[in-house]
Amino acid sequence: MRRTKWFTMSGCFTIFGLLLASCAPALAPTPTARSAAPPATTGTTVATSAPKPAGPTPTVKPATDQPRYGGTLTVSHVIDPPSLDMQQEVGFAANVLQAAYNGVTQFSPETPEEVIGDLARDWDVSKDGRTYTFRLHQNVKFHDGTAFSADDVRFSFERMMNPPRGILSPRRAELADIDRVEALDQDTLKLTMKHPSAASLSVISSAYIVIYSRAFVGEKGHMKNDVMGTGPYKLKRYSANVSLEYVKNPDYFVKGRPYLDGITFYIIRDAATRLAAFRSGRVKLTGPGESGLTPSAAETVKRTLPQATVVPYPANCVDNLVLNTLERPWSDVRVRKAVHLAIDRQKAIQVLGEGHGDLGSNMPGKWGLSREELEQMPGWRQPKVADIAEAKRLLAEAGYSDGLTLKALARAQRTFEQLSVYIADQLANIGIKLELEMKELAVHQALVRQGAFNSTAIMNCLPYPDPQNVARLWAAPVGSDWGFNYQRYVDEKILELLDKQSRAVDPGERKRIVREVDLRMVEVATRPVVWWKQYLLGMWPEVKGYGKRVGSYSFERYQDIWLAK
Repeated sequence: MRRTKWFTMSGCFTIFGLLLASCAPALAPTPTARSAAPPATTGTTVATSAPKPAGPTPTVKPATDQPRYGGTLTVSHVIDPPSLDMQQEVGFAANVLQAAYNGVTQFSPETPEEVIGDLARDWDVSKDGRTYTFRLHQNVKFHDGTAFSADDVRFSFERMMNPPRGILSPRRAELADIDRVEALDQDTLKLTMKHPSAASLSVISSAYIVIYSRAFVGEKGHMKNDVMGTGPYKLKRYSANVSLEYVKNPDYFVKGRPYLDGITFYIIRDAATRLAAFRSGRVKLTGPGESGLTPSAAETVKRTLPQATVVPYPANCVDNLVLNTLERPWSDVRVRKAVHLAIDRQKAIQVLGEGHGDLGSNMPGKWGLSREELEQMPGWRQPKVADIAEAKRLLAEAGYSDGLTLKALARAQRTFEQLSVYIADQLANIGIKLELEMKELAVHQALVRQGAFNSTAIMNCLPYPDPQNVARLWAAPVGSDWGFNYQRYVDEKILELLDKQSRAVDPGERKRIVREVDLRMVEVATRPVVWWKQYLLGMWPEVKGYGKRVGSYSFERYQDIWLAK
C-alpha cells in the first residue's frame, strides 16, 4: 500500500517531536538432546585471507548448558522484504531470508572478522594470491531434495556478476575483482581473481552472497516469490505484513543442526508494539538493525524485565543524504558542499540516536578518519557558526543567495522519517527548504534505483566493515545500471584510489590509500555522512547460542541457537 505525505519546515519540529515521543551463533558441543541425533559438527574449516591453506577448525569452549532440540523461536522484524530474491535485494529487510540459505564461506560467530567455511569445507590459495580452490561439502541438498553442486555456485556468482536482462545485481561492484568462476567437478570450485585482493574472502562471505539452485531458477525464471536454498530452515509460509514461518530442514548438511523445530518472524512496524511484544514474551528475540530496541526501549526493558538481556553492538550502518548529481542544484559542487557544512553531526547523535552513535567519515570502523581529526574538520567541528556562514557564502556564489525550495524523497518508516525531518531542519538553517514526499519501502527503493528523485536520506549498512564494501557506493555504471551509486556520480580519482586499495596487500599501504579516498569523498560531497549508528538487541534468557553480533546483516542463520525451555 502506498502512503504519501507532504511536509514543509513549518511542521517539521512538531512532527519530529511526536516521532521521538512515540514510542552467529556460538558453536555448541555434542547435544544431550531429547531426540537421537548425530553428534554436532561445525562442518567448516577456518581459513584466512592470506594466501595459504586453510587451518584447522578452532577449539570451542563447552557451553555451561547443554543444547536441547525442539521449540520455535519467535523474532521481531520491522518490515517485509521487498521481494524474496536475496541476490537482488538490499537492506536488512531481507535478513528474514538468511535462514534458508548458505554461502561458500561465512564470518565466524565467535570471532566475527574471521572467515570460516560454509558450503566450503576448506580451501587453498595460490602463491600469487589470485586463485582460490574450494572443496565443497558432499551430499548437500536443496530444500526441494535436488543435489547441490559446484555448478550451482558458479551459476549464482555469474548471476550476480553478469545478471541477465531484468535482474538487478546490487553486489556486482563488490564482485568486480573476480575474473573467473569455474566448477572443476561436482565438489570443487575455482575462483580466479583479476589481481590479489585483501578483501576477497570477506566479499564472498557477505550474508547476501547466497547460493541458488541453477535448475530451480531456470524453471522459475526469477526468485522474487520463492525461497529455495540449502540452509538450516525451510520457508513454510509467508503472510505479508504478518509473519514468515520456517521449519527445520531435516536434511541439513551440518550434522546435528539446527536445534530448533522452527522460527517465526513477526512483522511489526510500530516500535511501541514491537517493545510490547518483546516484554510480553510473544517475541523472544529482537531482530537486527531497526528491528531491535531503541535506547529508550532498552532502558524500559532493563527496568521492567531484568531477566532479559540487552546486547549493544556496532551497527556498521551509516546515515547519508544522497544528492542526485544529475538533478539541479546538486550538479554544482558548491551547493553540495554547503549541505555538507550545514549538518550538525554531534546533534544528530543526540537527537536521532538518543546519545548512542559515532562520528564518522565515509569509511567504517578502523578504516575511517579518527574522531579527533573529524572534530577539527569543517562539517564535523563545533560550534557550527563558521560552517553555517561558509555554507551561506557558497550558496550565494552558486546563485542561491535567497535560498531555494526542493522536493526530497523520504522513506515512510519511523527512523527514516526522523532522519529526513532532521536533515530538513538542518538545511533550513542555510535557506534550503525541503518538501518531504513519503513513500513506502518498495516504492522508495524503486524510485532511488531509477534515479527518479532529487535527494533522499538513506541508511547504508555494510555486510562487512571493509573499504571494499564502500567501493560499491561509488562504482561506475554498467550501461544504465548505477547499482548502489545512487548519487549517479563518477569521479575518476575516487575510482582510481578504490582500485589501488583493493590491490594493496600491505595493510599500511592500504590504510594510506583508504584515507586519501575518504578525504576525496568528503571533498566531492555527493552523499554527506550524517552519523554512524549503534544498535541494541533484546533477548529472553531461554535463548542460547546466539554468539557475538557485529553489524546488521550477518549471523541471521540461527543454526546454532537453541531454547533452554
